[in-house]
Amino acid sequence: MFKAGIWRKRSLLGVAALIALVSSVTASGALADDWTMFHHDPTHTGVSTDSTFNSSNAATIGLDWAANTGSSSYTSPVVAHSTSLNKDLVYAANQMGAISAYDVATGDRQWVLQLAASIQSSPAIVNNVVYFGANDHKMYAVDASTGTTICTYTTPGNISSSPTVVDPDGSGLVVYFGENGITGADDGGDEFAVNAVDPNAATDCSLKWTKSITGDYGGANLAGSWSPPAFATDVNGRALIVFGGSSPDCAVYAVDALTGARVWRFQTQIFAQDNDVGAGPTITAPGVNGFADGVVYVAGKDRILYALNLRTGIKIWQFSIRTDSVLAVPGATRSTAAYLNGVIYVGYGAGVYAINAITGLKNWKTQDFGVNTQEVISSPAITGAPGNRVLFVGDMSGKLFGFGLNGAKLFQYATGGFIYGSPALADGHVFVTSSDGFLYAFALGGAIGPKPTTTIAAPADGATLSNTGTVSVTGSATDNTSVAKVLVAIKNKNSGAWWDSSLQKWSKTYQENLASLANPGGASTNWSTSFPAPLDGGPFLIQASAVDGGGQHDPTPDTHSVLVSANGSPPDTSITSPVFRQIFHPPFNTATGLYNVPYYIQVSGTAVDSGGANPGIAKVYVSVRNIEHAEYNCGPATSTAKEGCWQPTFTSILATLASPGATSTNWTFQFPIYDHHHKYRIVAWSVDKDNEVDPTRFVIGRICVRDPTDNTCA
Repeated sequence: MFKAGIWRKRSLLGVAALIALVSSVTASGALADDWTMFHHDPTHTGVSTDSTFNSSNAATIGLDWAANTGSSSYTSPVVAHSTSLNKDLVYAANQMGAISAYDVATGDRQWVLQLAASIQSSPAIVNNVVYFGANDHKMYAVDASTGTTICTYTTPGNISSSPTVVDPDGSGLVVYFGENGITGADDGGDEFAVNAVDPNAATDCSLKWTKSITGDYGGANLAGSWSPPAFATDVNGRALIVFGGSSPDCAVYAVDALTGARVWRFQTQIFAQDNDVGAGPTITAPGVNGFADGVVYVAGKDRILYALNLRTGIKIWQFSIRTDSVLAVPGATRSTAAYLNGVIYVGYGAGVYAINAITGLKNWKTQDFGVNTQEVISSPAITGAPGNRVLFVGDMSGKLFGFGLNGAKLFQYATGGFIYGSPALADGHVFVTSSDGFLYAFALGGAIGPKPTTTIAAPADGATLSNTGTVSVTGSATDNTSVAKVLVAIKNKNSGAWWDSSLQKWSKTYQENLASLANPGGASTNWSTSFPAPLDGGPFLIQASAVDGGGQHDPTPDTHSVLVSANGSPPDTSITSPVFRQIFHPPFNTATGLYNVPYYIQVSGTAVDSGGANPGIAKVYVSVRNIEHAEYNCGPATSTAKEGCWQPTFTSILATLASPGATSTNWTFQFPIYDHHHKYRIVAWSVDKDNEVDPTRFVIGRICVRDPTDNTCA
């Protein structure tokens, strides 16, 4: 269900002045081209002052380094200078709850903070403090140089909204964000203003105000917000926070930044229940382009881009992507628009649109130039010198694109997963995250020397190994000058834990361990390391990445997956129903185009254990993942949540055993579906009475819930 500033005086500032002020009050020593929050600044312009890249040199861009965050990353990176470390850092978070800081120059991780819940809220950095929300319902304030938590504020629900941090009236910084309910689904949520870390009388991370979108703002029942709020001041000097509401509300709000009082509400069109406004608004100041009151540009999942009066919320114009690109183009508009020189740039189901910000007429779309991308949820980011700009954006096939502002494609790079997050442009780099778990850093190819290469020699990819208690890993690494080190990450796929050789234990946090080099500093060297294998064995992932003498990482680490056999007598688990690619047609309401919920998928299987000191099955666990939403079922339907509990954090639930403790038992489980079509992945594993775990979990890769006439399950 992923939908998916700093101000010292309350005055009428233009966009350019606001951006300059944002840069001037970030941490001391920060460069002018820092990218310190989602979409660059509090008005979400998406424009960098870094002029390293342009339409003339974009074709020469190459991968500088890639750092593995340890899990899928859906957040947008941010960049800021650390005075205490005397270096620029780039920050990224992931689905396993880790937020990390990396050296911009080398990709080396400076620190990591591991939480117990996933992070989908892109961070904001002000005065060396990182602010971000998590699915443990907390907004965090963390030291940007060390990763030490300074304070937190707890809300009632999940926080997917990326915070905006500003000083709205000169009395201190405030963190603005929304939350989207207890489960992150359509079960209500509020908008918050929390006092930031500041030397004033207000307690750090204390509540300034909170308002219910359903109650205080008059929105539809059970609505929250994952929209990144934008900040601006209207023509009358009133400080405003502008954001979108989730389904079934599907509206845009402007509220008083000091009190939270509703100023206006704009209802977008609702073609389906899920037509919420998850994108962030982009704001131009009063007077820009001849609009005396200023303008809010925002797209809804109704696939319409709106221009709204900043002061009143009255619609100035709308551009229908759904009409221009026809309904055959997939994807709901979730991209936050970028603004530059009278043009709005926004992602859609098959690329990027450029829309005249004054008239609402189309300048171009990337499809006009024969470029067909997958859906663009990522928000466009613009950089370069005037007249020679380039726009970067990612798509759901995992490609990062560079386009000229005339729509021509200039650059393309394929990551290993889809791209939700938006690029950050700073310090001569383009930074972007991917669902493959990597943070990518790109720079001009001429400035990048040859990278080291790494090979895992043993064990072979796909090998099944006997369990001797230790697995030895060997390989080689080469570079044009020298190999300084080889980093090896080991993941137990069953537990999701990473081996930490320095502490000699398995950790929830992604870890890279130093291998032993046969020829340290040489242009070519063999290397070796090892890790302990548990009694019940299981599947393991091994990833190796060399680092050269100049600090450059191998951007394409070698990765092997192996299976270690079990010692002892672990149980065996199977799923008998449903089967791979089975299609379900729930009761369908033709009037609403939605399924009648609650509707449950029934899962059943067997578990067997006949060995060990105490033969018998103690438990069976089942994990169900909504593939499109990347969410896990965490409970049954209720009177208020008919689609059940779903959350981005990995979750497993106990199945019901027909014969608990028996050496062979059937088991059953059921889970509720959403009210519209989706694909689901089901995994089951058992635990025996000796506490041994099935080392080879049974997986149904996908089943499909479809409309009555749809029998596809691709």
